[in-house]
Amino acid sequence: MKDLKKSVAEAINLHDWEEIINLLGKEKTNHAGTAPAHVKRKVTDWLLKELKEDTATLRNVTSHFGNSESPSAKEICAHLISECFGNFPEEGARLLHQISDDENWEVREWAAGGCGEVLAKHYDTFYPVINVWKEDESEKVRRATVLAIMYASKSLDESHAPELLRILEPLMQDESDYVKKNLGAFAIGDGLLKRYPNYVITWLKSLVESENVNIRWNIAMVFSAAAARPFHEKGERLLAMLESDDRKPIQRAVDKARRNLEKAVKEPAK
Repeated sequence: MKDLKKSVAEAINLHDWEEIINLLGKEKTNHAGTAPAHVKRKVTDWLLKELKEDTATLRNVTSHFGNSESPSAKEICAHLISECFGNFPEEGARLLHQISDDENWEVREWAAGGCGEVLAKHYDTFYPVINVWKEDESEKVRRATVLAIMYASKSLDESHAPELLRILEPLMQDESDYVKKNLGAFAIGDGLLKRYPNYVITWLKSLVESENVNIRWNIAMVFSAAAARPFHEKGERLLAMLESDDRKPIQRAVDKARRNLEKAVKEPAK
């Protein structure tokens, strides 16, 4: 790692961004085809340490990495953008959209995290962008929108909850399996519910009368998440409103949620 740090430092000094990409390529593993996560985080840290005050150069390297063919470079780009987004919001949003729609699943994971960072740090500028993304033709971009909301919620107080839920609401009826498996149980059940419980429960109640199968499925799946167990009483009341729905996806989701919530009753209080 010491040799890599020295080589990266020399490349930064020369503004040789391709050399950094080449160095990352030498670190890639056979398993993932990209450099290990700890290496990418270190390179990100080194770049920010040297360039954080030089916004023009940071923009250049961020754009260069985002437009590269290298998955590792795209992943680093995802976490550089939040530091310079305010200086190039249109280009930053374009890059995030591009890497959120990447063919490489690992790049998409890093992109979703980057979207969350940008939303948390540049809320007023980026919120309108992902508000449009919720209707994007790409299921990958819509899925990134879902995860951006979840990741950003770690840093945003509950005053933001209504607007965040407003973006998720149309996505509750999204037909894409890729979107669905990241929404109810994950983004809401493991994320927003524990951070904004009163807002989320009230919101779910407002949706539970819908006849849309995906909305009802997502509501049930919220309570299949382990993090939803502290809300088992309110969850049970919502599930009771879904249990008469004879559609198989709803029945399976309700059963799964109930099995999860039963664990809250059986587990000793901590």
